[in-house]
Amino acid sequence: MGLLRDLGYTNVRHYAGGLTEWFQTRVPAAITDDRDAAAAPIEVHHHARQGRSLSTRFVDALGDQSVGALFGLWITLVIVCAVVYWLLGWSSRSALVTGSGPIGTGVRGLLAAFYFSSVTATSVGYGDIVPQGAARLISAVEAVAGLVIFGCVVSKFVSRRQEELIGEIHHIAFEERLGRVRTNLLLVRAELQATARLCEGVEMTPPEALARVESAAMVFVGEMHAVHDLLYHPRNAPDESVLEAILAGLTSVFREFNDLMACVQAQRGQRSPALAGSIRTMARLANEICGDCVPREFAPSLRNWMDQIQRMAGEVERI
Repeated sequence: MGLLRDLGYTNVRHYAGGLTEWFQTRVPAAITDDRDAAAAPIEVHHHARQGRSLSTRFVDALGDQSVGALFGLWITLVIVCAVVYWLLGWSSRSALVTGSGPIGTGVRGLLAAFYFSSVTATSVGYGDIVPQGAARLISAVEAVAGLVIFGCVVSKFVSRRQEELIGEIHHIAFEERLGRVRTNLLLVRAELQATARLCEGVEMTPPEALARVESAAMVFVGEMHAVHDLLYHPRNAPDESVLEAILAGLTSVFREFNDLMACVQAQRGQRSPALAGSIRTMARLANEICGDCVPREFAPSLRNWMDQIQRMAGEVERI
């Protein structure tokens, strides 16, 4: 969906499947206005649903079932087919045949029918019991249905393991991202402190100090974007202790940045476009990092850090 919007398409709300569904429906690229194409997506989507084969819909329906439901469906298949084999034996007495002759119609015959049905549904087929007549067609259908159901069960187990591995990878990547944010904030703070020492005891700010302020500001803006995403779009919400350490780091960097900006006396008219743009972005992001702005409820200590960040960002703009 996001990629379609990046490509310039505006009427993408009907395409939950993203690019795949977009290409399947074959909507012309010229249709980008919601008013011109209000009815087109619904109509094409309807034809796409109608065009799907019965087998595809059947497999999709099986794929939506849980593992327990699939096992229940397989057991039901075995039981129903076993009863059918047993009942066919009552009518023809030759539905299932062993080496010694047809199976009986009593309890032993019912148990033999259950045995044959189970080995047929698993496609084992030992050959000690052979279907005859109409039972051959039923056994073939049962074998195919059993394979399909077992294939869905296996795919469920595989996909579950894949989801667990992907979840572990995301967790590791998320922890590394948090570590990078904290490390980069420390580096930015150290850079600002080193730059402030260049301004001490001089009347004219050296060009090197201004250049280092610009680079540190751009790095800091990148980390603010990361913190903003953690607060507004968290895939994995960090622990409050970790988030508090990150917010404390942001506050400390803002404090150092305010002191440095006052030291270099970089007034609005003297700021480079890069520095001015970074400061505007800082202020915009900081205005959204406040206790009453974020969509989640946080502890009072975290809300206090957020309010400090918002206040210090306003001080940066006023310098």
